[in-house]
Amino acid sequence: MTSLKSALHQLCSEFGRITRLDILTAMHEGTKQAICFLRMERPEQEQQLMKSLGVGRFGGEVVFVLNLNVPAKQQEFGPSSQWADSDIY
Repeated sequence: MTSLKSALHQLCSEFGRITRLDILTAMHEGTKQAICFLRMERPEQEQQLMKSLGVGRFGGEVVFVLNLNVPAKQQEFGPSSQWADSDIY
């Protein structure tokens, strides 16, 4: 889990500093996944991160899912979840 946290800090570093990071692991259709919830120092940083990675917000935190047991050749680095913009709140 430590290497995953380091990789996430590195991935997000171009947008600013992560101030909070929580990771939950789960199995979904035979794939081990990490559900990542994070907060950045400023809302503008979070908006840039969400736009760049194509992820969204849940409960006030940026959230995305990473597949953990997929060979690197089959998975691009970054979140496996994709979020669409919505006017529904």
